[in-house]
Amino acid sequence: MILFGCKPVDKELNIKIDTYSYENLEYPATEIHLPDSLRIRFVENFLIPWNTPFEELLANLDSFPGKNLSYLQKYLADDEWYGENKKPHAIWQRKEVVNNIDTESFPNFLQKGIVIAHTNLRRVPTNKPGFDRYSKAGEGYPFDYFQETGLWANTPILIVHVANDKQWCYVISPVYKGWIAMHDVAIVDEAFISQWSTGTYCLPLSDKVSLQNSVSNYAINAKMGMVLPYEDMDGHLDKVLVYYATADENQNGHLLKAEVDRNTVALNSFKFNEEHLKQLVFNLSGRPYGWGGNLENRDCSSMIRDLMGTYKIWLPRDSKDQINAGAKYDLPEVADEKIKFIKEKGIPFLTILRKKGHNMLYVGNAPNGEPLILHAIWGLKTSYSNEQLADFLAIYPIEGIHKDKDGTLKGRHIIGEAVITSVMAGAGNGNITTPLIDEIYAMTTILDN
Repeated sequence: MILFGCKPVDKELNIKIDTYSYENLEYPATEIHLPDSLRIRFVENFLIPWNTPFEELLANLDSFPGKNLSYLQKYLADDEWYGENKKPHAIWQRKEVVNNIDTESFPNFLQKGIVIAHTNLRRVPTNKPGFDRYSKAGEGYPFDYFQETGLWANTPILIVHVANDKQWCYVISPVYKGWIAMHDVAIVDEAFISQWSTGTYCLPLSDKVSLQNSVSNYAINAKMGMVLPYEDMDGHLDKVLVYYATADENQNGHLLKAEVDRNTVALNSFKFNEEHLKQLVFNLSGRPYGWGGNLENRDCSSMIRDLMGTYKIWLPRDSKDQINAGAKYDLPEVADEKIKFIKEKGIPFLTILRKKGHNMLYVGNAPNGEPLILHAIWGLKTSYSNEQLADFLAIYPIEGIHKDKDGTLKGRHIIGEAVITSVMAGAGNGNITTPLIDEIYAMTTILDN
């Protein structure tokens, strides 16, 4: 009866995870100076799809994160992808997707472009999800493995290949390669790029900065991590004019401009100090978890990337790559020694902690001395030992729980949002949840690169 919600024996209800307020973190006592070289590198990396010759991008295509077109054949042969109906993708579904792409003509487009709406970059050209088995713990929603990353509007891209139905395009973005819905991109020429490239760029301080142009019916909410070219406004010291893009009926890009309050965006003068970091952490805390940026939400690595991007600190998109984007340390095996090492070597807000598949930002220490972390997390592993129930589940699988190789039942205690916890989160629940500290194995200080 445990799995069917009977109150007296529902152990999941008794799991306790302590969270902390953004107000109580260990912010820098004085401003931390960030070298100008970081801002220069950030802009250079962001503009790679526009500023790198086509031939060079294509020659180095394999080095970009994401799947090549050859992945389509692997998808066609794989009947272990599950859809929104919890059933495997039928062969006709897979053929429908794959036959829409003429791989023999690759590349068939080669045009510079820009993302005009917050969109999804996909492993295969479809919005249909690709889940692993729902009955396996930690699988099913939200882990759509066709979702590579979310891309915010205003992201430069190189459009490399277009599907037969002209509804999908294969692109190289600053962080990933993959498929984007064609209606979310615009084609740009050198005149557009010249006008867009102001040389001064700001980033929103929240996801609620509305971009509206007085002569256009098109508006969009800016997102933390979204890059906005801007110019100062004569006679309006409290405002700046930011640029964003839309498309005409032929998918050609047009530039729009919006007035926004100066205090809603991070300019080059935005300081790495307590006041400003508090603002960013507050605006990120409690936001729903979004695997791969799906539904315009953030996963662990995109949340850290967008926070650091506000200061024009460039980080890779993948969590496994972020941990190599600075001075990396392998942590000791014992939990107490790990905690001591983190506190000695870690720099609050500039140190990433790593466990397999999950990154966390070290943000100082709790009053009891435990290191605190800001992280977007789906959930903590749970483990129940109950052989009789395991045998039952083998015959009648229930979503989200499976019998592991060691005979225990594996599940997830869902958190599902960006939270501030201790590295000891998961401890003290009768061994049902695995403490994070047990799985953290490495840390990286970002500026030591």
